[in-house]
Amino acid sequence: MSDNYRQVFGEILADHHEAPRNWGTLPAPAKSEHGYNPLCGDKVNVCTLVTGEEGSKKLEKCSFEGEGCSICMASASIMASMVEGLSKDQALALIEAFRQKMQGAETVEGLPSEDSGEDITALYGVKRFPVRIKCALLPWTTLKKGLENAG
Repeated sequence: MSDNYRQVFGEILADHHEAPRNWGTLPAPAKSEHGYNPLCGDKVNVCTLVTGEEGSKKLEKCSFEGEGCSICMASASIMASMVEGLSKDQALALIEAFRQKMQGAETVEGLPSEDSGEDITALYGVKRFPVRIKCALLPWTTLKKGLENAG
């Protein structure tokens, strides 16, 4: 990775950590799912409002609250912004693609490339630090659990 990429990578994550998007809770009938990583202490609560009938469910709103490292909080901010408006199936596919990317897959269908300018690409560099991958994945796995429990 170039020095420029490392600089942008850090700036994007710092921006999402310092000014998180979609921070807060959602009023009922939104559902909430809690995620916790006991190894590092990261905690995240992901709130979702899923609308529509079975087969056409849409993730209308997604927000989060939590406390943890900058990678976890930035990842939650990026995730919450990306999934709003997606169908439930699209959101689950994005979560799986991100998990594959973070666990070492070089190319994954359905994810932006590093030169796309999308904020999620800043998280790709985290996979160089295996102990931090769980920090980046915690919000995503929490959202997945919430969507699966939502029916």
